[in-house]
Amino acid sequence: MSWKSLGVLVAILAFSSGLAAQNEPFLGVWQINVEKTSNYPQQTQYIINLPTADGITSIRATIGKDGKSSAEVHPEAFDGKPYQTTGGDPRLISYKRIDAHTVERTHNRNGKISVDTEQVSKDGKTLTVKQENAVRIYDKLDNVQLVKH
Repeated sequence: MSWKSLGVLVAILAFSSGLAAQNEPFLGVWQINVEKTSNYPQQTQYIINLPTADGITSIRATIGKDGKSSAEVHPEAFDGKPYQTTGGDPRLISYKRIDAHTVERTHNRNGKISVDTEQVSKDGKTLTVKQENAVRIYDKLDNVQLVKH
């Protein structure tokens, strides 16, 4: 995925999803803040969270410093059950809601289990992903809002 393709995807989401999300702080388009994230070796990453009937579909598009790109799709049902992800890093992953602004993710990569959290700030402008050896900070892109149908 090139920068241009990623930009087109974000623009499509912005124009096709102009209504406000209903009480789900995770919905929207998030871009990694590379100035606040020093321990993540990617050039850029977007998290695009779209509403579904059962929760959220999370698309994670990454462009590495080497210019190579990848994408992953995570089904987020918030029921604590593992679901298969697709894309660049396939694994079983479960999401469990801790509170309105925090979820716990459990990853199973071929039997290796890891747990981390994702938390949206109270003002809804920052997403923080805390992993065992990394903390990534994302900023919500303005004027990109999604609605649950």
